[in-house]
Amino acid sequence: MDHLSVDEGRRPAVGLEHLTFREEPLPVFAGAAVAGGADSVCMSVNHPGLRDPRELREALSRLDAAGVPVVMGDGFLVSPKAGLDDLRRRLDVLAELGAPLANTCAFEPDPDLRRDPGCVEDVLGEFCQVARTARVDVLIEFTPLSHVPSLAAAVGLVKRLDQPNLRILVDTLHLARAGEGPDDIRRVDRRLFGYCQLSDGPHAPGISSDYLDEAMNERVVPGHGEFPLAEVVSLLPGDVVVSAEVPLRGLQRAGVSPDERARRILDGARRVVARALSLP
Repeated sequence: MDHLSVDEGRRPAVGLEHLTFREEPLPVFAGAAVAGGADSVCMSVNHPGLRDPRELREALSRLDAAGVPVVMGDGFLVSPKAGLDDLRRRLDVLAELGAPLANTCAFEPDPDLRRDPGCVEDVLGEFCQVARTARVDVLIEFTPLSHVPSLAAAVGLVKRLDQPNLRILVDTLHLARAGEGPDDIRRVDRRLFGYCQLSDGPHAPGISSDYLDEAMNERVVPGHGEFPLAEVVSLLPGDVVVSAEVPLRGLQRAGVSPDERARRILDGARRVVARALSLP
């Protein structure tokens, strides 16, 4: 695949992730995405608003009117103790959203447990087969807070499973906190990458006690931190979805509106992607 490219005169395409506004009603998230000029959105299949037909209908109507597609459903948790039933139910939610991608994560917050990608191999492989029947592609998100703790672990898992609809999601925060970066991306076949969640942060090697809080509540607008974001993005395939995942609890509590937060986040993300496009 080619590197990321963009037609001359057109702004880079950047989406907006649901985690950025997870505490807001669905229509507020949708409205903020439209106000910020998002080119796509991800929605969490676990958000309570999806169980309210009126709220979901209003959110999808706002997105549809602006031509903003839902490209991914987040929140497909794979676990060595869980079977396929729950994942199948969430596939039904994904179908209602019209999203072609399902993001899986083997979240495991217990620091005393050994991280073992092998323990979720069977259920992830089976889910890929079920999702393929539903014409859905599957992503695996690595994070030190899961049984797939690094990019290296994700690459090994994807290669062992050898499922044609399984690719890797790169979250730039998790990449940094796993102690990995552009050099690690460069060593991987670009065809294994399917999505990028973009956020920034301080350079802080290793995993701190507030890592989960950082991931869920307080990231940094792309381009305002210390991560080598442009270099990472420049190494991803040309058809990869780049989407900003930047919860900003501090600004929310300070009264900054969702629309304004979305504008700041997406403006920063577009500048990062523009820089990535200029790299050789």
